[in-house]
Amino acid sequence: MGMVSFILCDIAREHGVVVAAGSPVAAIEPGEGVRLEGGEKISAPIVVSNADPVTSSRLLGSNSDPSWKTRIDAVPNLGCTVKLNVALAELPSFTARPGTDCDHHRGQINTPLSKKEWMTNCAVAKEGRLPERLWTELYFQSVLDRSVVPDDHHVMSVFAQYVPYAFTEGNWETRRDEVAALALESIGRFCENIPDAVEQYEILGPPDIEKKIGITGGHIFHGECLPEYMWDRRLSSRTPMPGFYLCGAGTHPGGSVTAANGRNAAMAVLEDLRAS
Repeated sequence: MGMVSFILCDIAREHGVVVAAGSPVAAIEPGEGVRLEGGEKISAPIVVSNADPVTSSRLLGSNSDPSWKTRIDAVPNLGCTVKLNVALAELPSFTARPGTDCDHHRGQINTPLSKKEWMTNCAVAKEGRLPERLWTELYFQSVLDRSVVPDDHHVMSVFAQYVPYAFTEGNWETRRDEVAALALESIGRFCENIPDAVEQYEILGPPDIEKKIGITGGHIFHGECLPEYMWDRRLSSRTPMPGFYLCGAGTHPGGSVTAANGRNAAMAVLEDLRAS
């Protein structure tokens, strides 16, 4: 899905957009533009932020509307998911549908939890402990694109939950391999060849995601997505600060790869430009 961003970037550049990467923003000045950490100011009457709401509010500083900021601060934003990038000698062979080159490897696969496990495991993770098993969501990019791996090898992306942001005992550096083993075991109970087929893995817990990508709390949905924080209670792409908009997962309709948040922001910008 990362290629979608590159394709959109290429299309934008063909229409005259200038793209700057690796230039951290130090401050957002609504109606005026942004100021970079190096001191340079980029002037723009409209600023659209895909940063999480907490980060966006911090960059606004004193320009952040107090009631809007209070609403943002009320949303829990500690991540509860872990990401694994796994190198495989072969694709998983699932006991319910054996084989290492099947149609189901070309789609998304989930390994389930019972309703009781969902509730218990969420509570356990919030207490800073590891549950007995994880729910996992699996993707196998190498099935569709052989250029990402050597011959006869594969990759597996794992998105799993629930895990603690911070442990009551130890930390992510000391317990990283334990979490990886738990995730692979949670997958392996449905497979004939996992973890045996695993060659290498990279694991990113919520603090790693926070540090690597800059998402507050490492929460990939930019804030809790339970019912009390969804639908009409999600932030709007419009903000109280004229000329400043949000387009990320903290806005309606929430996270996941739908592009709806970006479209909502674009439509709001166009409507406001026409109105002015």
